[in-house]
Amino acid sequence: MSQPLHTAPLRRLPLHAQPVQGSISRQFISSPIRATTLAFAALLSLTCIPSTQAQTEPTAQQQQHRFQIAPGSLVAALASFAAQAGANVSAPPELVSGKNTAGLQGSFSAAEALQRLLAGTGLEVASGQNGNFVLRATVATGNAASAGSLPEVVVTAPSLPPGRTEGADSYAATGPSSTATRLNLSQRETPQSVSVITREHMDDRGFQSLDEVALDATGITTRQLGGGERTQFFARGFAINTFLADGVPLDFDYDTEGVATLAMYDRVEVLRGASGLMTGTGNPSGTISLVRKRPTATPQASITGSYGSWANRRGELDVAGPLNAAATLRGRTVVALQDSNTFKRAYEHQRRLVYGTVEADLNANTVLSIGGYYNREDNPGADWNGLPTARDGSFLPFDRSTRLTPDWAYWNKENTSVFAELEHNLDNGWTAQTTARALRSKMDMKGTYLYPLEDSDTLFGQGAGAYIYEKTQYSLDAMAKGPWTVGGRTHDVVVGASLRRSSNDDGPGGWPSDYAPTIDPLSWDPGSQAMPSFNYQWGRTAMQRQYGIYGTVRLHVADPLHVLVGARLDSYQYQQEIVSGPTFRGHSAYRVSSEFTPYLGLVYTLNDQHSVYASWASIFQPQNYESANGSLLDPVQGTNLELGLKGEYFGGRLTGSAAVFQVNQDNLPMALALANCAPGATECYAPAGEVRARGAEFELAGEPVPGWSIATGYTYYTARHIKASSEAAAGTPFDTQTPRHLFKLATRWRLPGAWNDWSIGASLRTRSNTRLAQYNVYQGGYTIMDVMAAWQVSRNLDIRLNLNNIFDKTYYQNIGSTQDNNHFGAPRNALITARYQF
Repeated sequence: MSQPLHTAPLRRLPLHAQPVQGSISRQFISSPIRATTLAFAALLSLTCIPSTQAQTEPTAQQQQHRFQIAPGSLVAALASFAAQAGANVSAPPELVSGKNTAGLQGSFSAAEALQRLLAGTGLEVASGQNGNFVLRATVATGNAASAGSLPEVVVTAPSLPPGRTEGADSYAATGPSSTATRLNLSQRETPQSVSVITREHMDDRGFQSLDEVALDATGITTRQLGGGERTQFFARGFAINTFLADGVPLDFDYDTEGVATLAMYDRVEVLRGASGLMTGTGNPSGTISLVRKRPTATPQASITGSYGSWANRRGELDVAGPLNAAATLRGRTVVALQDSNTFKRAYEHQRRLVYGTVEADLNANTVLSIGGYYNREDNPGADWNGLPTARDGSFLPFDRSTRLTPDWAYWNKENTSVFAELEHNLDNGWTAQTTARALRSKMDMKGTYLYPLEDSDTLFGQGAGAYIYEKTQYSLDAMAKGPWTVGGRTHDVVVGASLRRSSNDDGPGGWPSDYAPTIDPLSWDPGSQAMPSFNYQWGRTAMQRQYGIYGTVRLHVADPLHVLVGARLDSYQYQQEIVSGPTFRGHSAYRVSSEFTPYLGLVYTLNDQHSVYASWASIFQPQNYESANGSLLDPVQGTNLELGLKGEYFGGRLTGSAAVFQVNQDNLPMALALANCAPGATECYAPAGEVRARGAEFELAGEPVPGWSIATGYTYYTARHIKASSEAAAGTPFDTQTPRHLFKLATRWRLPGAWNDWSIGASLRTRSNTRLAQYNVYQGGYTIMDVMAAWQVSRNLDIRLNLNNIFDKTYYQNIGSTQDNNHFGAPRNALITARYQF
């Protein structure tokens, strides 16, 4: 519920609350409003888009802004207006509290927009100079002189970054995103498919890991490669192997990187399709962007505790606010602890996260942000192989608690990261930003795997391994973006350069010389095998470098038509050394120079609600295969062609999209006959293979009516090998582990009237069959349903109950071969969460 406005000492608004674009340099004076009011402002804030028609600089009063303000509370509407116009609004609290407005949509000057918002409220603008507006009661409905004696409150743009979803009480993106192009664009302005899982969505669903977020993200599926701690994320049939951390690319290494604690993130954004403009290298699948929580200019704190099935205990502390009286120094700390068993026998999770960050306004135009986090995930009993099937591919009658890994097995991860970000606003509307990040990821594991025995149809052999990995990544990104006026119109430009470097120092690793038990999967006891002694004879070192420059121009060709043209130019280098046993020494190295990655997008605005778009995005992936003449094959090339329609409804509270796509990946290796290879070569390849995926996606997210939130998406997908490669012949289906039909729905309804403190919700996900033809492993489609109930006990305390898989459906979350990688989904389970906010 909205809280009354209140007075506070005047202070300067921090830099990051200023409009990202614009040509007017302003000095902002603000007074904070309560956290709930700021939340409403964050919900509706959008990047302001200045007028592009005038050749000369308009004044602050004349400058045009695009407004999108939902009808409802006047307090929330004024906060949203302030955020979108970069203005201050002052009013006595008695005049604005309890009033409603019809909302606003379109391009207006700040003064005209405010006048329209106030229509029918009995209020008017008493004065307005340089973007500072004072409200009063109209002469017909009140005494302006008496209003002037009341204590003043200032409504202003929230001191929060664009797009923040925390506290917004919405399942839809609350502002612009830069995940696709690095330009801050709304969903309708982005010519690719982007989904946002907001903080409210994650909290309602009780999500604690990225694996769980993937359950609700449109078009995303997961697979467990080997053990339960090695999750791969897939979109449009291809693995997502590069993530973004606050817009900076990082290689995703599922062996070492922990994604089981989401407490430090405000939201998760998912781009589907080729992301080469952002990441350079990768598959044409997309990327996952993790956007961290930021410090706030007003104090806030919360304590969260939860308890669930299998003794799942979790606690979280989140504190943020100003560190000095002027709020030019702000900080945030998040601490999360979890200790849980699982539905699998003797398999546990022990997770710890400490995150801290500080932001400082160095001057009126410059903000420095520094911070870091430490994350540790210990997983006693983690398996390395999953469950096998019968030799004919049929599923064995396992109980879901079955583990075929000894009790001494474990898979532990430790991540340490530091970052620094410097942002400077120039008077001409340009912003320069430099970001540096370092991430060190470690893994320590011991486990076992299965292999079939030739003389038995039911028994398996078991091998063992122990490995220690350490990977260090460094990323540096420098960019500048702003307006560019030419031909009587103002366009948007971003240019930048990036450097990524990673090194692996893996090992020691090894295996025992005397461990080869024979097991019957249906009767084996995980406590029956003692841990053997390991001979550490394996090691690996690797180095990877990627340098790139990039740029994007958003051309305002006409009022309804925008054209986005972008490109990257990358150089890539990789080398690896492996030692295995007393005699084997392996070396591999490859280099790619000046790889060009183009991007093209068009967005045409049909009306105030709908836009149509088309985009062609590309990406490349280096490969280490020799051609017939001994040179390395050219990189694998990926492209994503997409056509779509995007819409905004109910005053922008609900967003929707529909798209068709075609994804191609070519230059895949095709093995040649040895006679065609260079002298002395043992193998060679031709860049002949090609695969093609086609499909369609539909998505809705937001609040169609007050109190009802929804996020739903459907994906249709099919893929084949168009040209033969070493993997498969032409015409063969590609990636049949991705279901052809995938539907997801999450919704929440806040009850009306006297029951307004209660909310109920449900989620549904259904998918068609999947198969692995080479092993004859097949699983039919299935549907899983979860429900939720929440009670707002008081202004500060809320309690939520989540019941998952309420019909206790037995299914495999992941299917694999006849010997491993089949993983059960979780049985029916419950989680109760209490959160107290200060």
